[in-house]
Amino acid sequence: MILGFVIFGIFLAVIAIFSMATAIQHHDSPIGSAIVLAIALVLTGVSIWKLPYWSNSHQSASTESSSKSASLASSHPFTSSSSTTSQSQNEETVRKELNKSLHKLGPVTFNQKTKTYVLTITNSDLVKTIKALEKDPSQAKQAKWPKFVSNFTQTSQSLEKALGKGYSLTLGLKGQSPVLVFKDGYVTKNEFE
Repeated sequence: MILGFVIFGIFLAVIAIFSMATAIQHHDSPIGSAIVLAIALVLTGVSIWKLPYWSNSHQSASTESSSKSASLASSHPFTSSSSTTSQSQNEETVRKELNKSLHKLGPVTFNQKTKTYVLTITNSDLVKTIKALEKDPSQAKQAKWPKFVSNFTQTSQSLEKALGKGYSLTLGLKGQSPVLVFKDGYVTKNEFE
């Protein structure tokens, strides 16, 4: 149906262009034709944007941008601990850096007892992707989930370098069990594998 609007909009735009050209040749006012042309172009543009092709690529793009955020977090290894700062100060510094790097995906908290950094996904596009993958995990490759996991594996490796062994990183939706868990640079749980 949306494709029909696109075709109709293009058809209407062509007619408006010819109508404007005719009005100009006959020394009439082309304002009416220009208004029709503008409306046709706007509606055609909106219809093209709503086509299913763009919707699917938008979902893939959201996972890709999430992967870029994860990659950004892993490309800037955390500051190494110095002898003048305590381990708890280093943990807090890492939490702040994770929050800064991953703020587009959601907030990061730290549980000192379990040595776990928790990223609660709030990015609406990524939330939709995760919910879609919960329904159909076979779409993980198409949603670029393996690349997303790979980027967070690097982030987990950076955690190990900065803080030592025993630190975990989990990702999930609020109030649900994590969809990804990393420890010491390895994936220990991948819900969609």
